Amino acid sequence: MNNTAVNLVAKRGNRCSATILTFLEDQAKPRLDPGEWERMRQVILDNVNDFKDLAIDIVRSETDIINDRWLEQITAIHDELRKLRRAS
Repeated sequence: MNNTAVNLVAKRGNRCSATILTFLEDQAKPRLDPGEWERMRQVILDNVNDFKDLAIDIVRSETDIINDRWLEQITAIHDELRKLRRAS
């Protein structure tokens, strides 16, 4: 798994949530009652976090696919080396 990419996606997702919520606190919160504000805040957090989790899953999945391909290649090389040793 590519921890650097996972950490980057997580940090960017958190920064995205913070930026959106900071802007909305200044612009929208004063116009909303506390219940409306809390619902809007939760919708934003839920959706950004869902997207962030999806992106992290994709990064992990792609990394696993790449690792599987490398493992297949290394296994093929070892198999060929074994054949060569047996033949000699």
